[in-house]
Amino acid sequence: MPITVKKTRYFLDIEPDLRNRVKAAAALQGKTMRDWLTEAIIAKLEDEIDAADGLASMSDAEGTMSFRAYLESRKDRGDDAE
Repeated sequence: MPITVKKTRYFLDIEPDLRNRVKAAAALQGKTMRDWLTEAIIAKLEDEIDAADGLASMSDAEGTMSFRAYLESRKDRGDDAE
C-alpha cells in the first residue's frame, strides 16, 4: 500500500502584479507556481538557518583573542602595527 503524505493548504492573498510576476518566473523555468513558491520558501528557510548558524558560531570564543591581545602579540614579534 503506498504511503500518502498529508498536505496542508495555505491560501495567500497577493497583489495581482506580484502573482503575475511569480507565474511568469515559474513558467520561464517550466515549473508550476506551486513548485516555484515551494522552492523559494525552502531556499529562504535554508538561508535563515545558515544565518542563525553563522551568528551562533561567531559567539564561540574558543581559539580567538581580543584585539588588544593581537596588537600586543604583534608588538612582541616586532611587527609594525601601521
